[in-house]
Amino acid sequence: MSIRPATHAGTWYPNSSIKLGSQLEGYFKHAHEVGSYGKAIKGARILIGPHAGFTYSGARLAETFTAWDTSKVKRVFILGPSHHVYFKSSALVSRYEYYETPFGKLPVDVEVTKKMTDIEGTKGNRVFKYMSEDVDDDEHSFEMHAPFIYHKCKNLPQGMPLIIPIMISGMGDRLSKDIVDALLPYLDDEQNSFIISSDFCHWGSRFGYTKYLPQKPTKGIQEDDLINLRHSTKTNSVELPIYQSIELLDREAMDIASKGSYNLWQQYISITGNTICGQKPIGIILRLLEEYEKSGKSIVTGSNVFNWINYSQSSEVHKYSDSSVSYASGYVQLT
Repeated sequence: MSIRPATHAGTWYPNSSIKLGSQLEGYFKHAHEVGSYGKAIKGARILIGPHAGFTYSGARLAETFTAWDTSKVKRVFILGPSHHVYFKSSALVSRYEYYETPFGKLPVDVEVTKKMTDIEGTKGNRVFKYMSEDVDDDEHSFEMHAPFIYHKCKNLPQGMPLIIPIMISGMGDRLSKDIVDALLPYLDDEQNSFIISSDFCHWGSRFGYTKYLPQKPTKGIQEDDLINLRHSTKTNSVELPIYQSIELLDREAMDIASKGSYNLWQQYISITGNTICGQKPIGIILRLLEEYEKSGKSIVTGSNVFNWINYSQSSEVHKYSDSSVSYASGYVQLT
C-alpha cells in the first residue's frame, strides 16, 4: 500500500488531529456566518480555493468547502499547478494509493488514474502520465485541500470519496483540449466533483511581478493601463495604494472567470501577466464548462458561472519592497 506522506503537516498546518480539527472547526464556524453562502449549495460540485498555509488560506478554504454539495459525491478531481517542476507535453496524475492527512488516509482512485494514463491525445501523445513520488511529495497544491476534504466527508453515508490529483504545468492549446476531452465524461456524472487549487496574485519583486493599476479601468484592463513599478518608484506618490491595485487586478480576473469564457481568460492572463498560480487549471475548467454546455447540460448561473464568496490578501502592500499573495473562495453550480 503506497501512501503519500503529509509532508507539510507540522509546518503549514497542525500535524495533530485534535489541533487541526479544532482549527478547521473554527474556520467552518466562521464560514457559516458569511451571508447567504454559509451553507451547502445544491449542485455546487466545482470548487475553487487556495493552497497556502492555513493561517493565510484556512478561512477561504472553509468557505469553499462549506458551499460544496457532497450529497452524491464519490470522486473528486483536484486540479493544481506545479510549483517545483516544469513540464508541458502532458498533465501528471498521482501514482499513490492514498494521501495521508492527520485525520486519516484519503483514497486515490487508482483505477481512474490508470485509465487516464492510457488516454492518447490528438497527436498520439499520452495526455496524462504518472508523476514521480518525489514530485508528488514536494507539491503542496493538493495536500492543502486534503484535510478539508476528509473533514467535510468523514460522515457521509456513501463513504469517503476517492481523489484524483492532476498536476498541470506548461500547457498549449492542444494539450488543453485533450485534457478537457478526457475530463468531460466525468463532469457529466453528478457523483464527481472538481476542485481547482489556486492562489491569486503573487505580488512583489520576489515573485517577479510588480505591475500596478493607477486607477480602476472604465472597461476591462488594457496593457496600457498597467505600470511596472521599480525600486526607484516613489510609491508614496502613487494614486492608489498598491494593495488596492492588486485587488483590482484580481477582481477583474474573478469577473472574467464568472463570464465562463476560456478565450477571455487567456486574453486577461496575456494582457496582465497576473501571477495566478492556478491559471491553467482555471482555464481547463472554463473550457470544460463550455463543452459541457455545448453537450446540452446547463450551469445554474444567474449572471455568473463562477460564484465568488470571499477574497483576502496575506498582507497589505504599500511599497515596492513589500509582497503579498491573494486568496479567493468560490464555486460553480451545475444542474
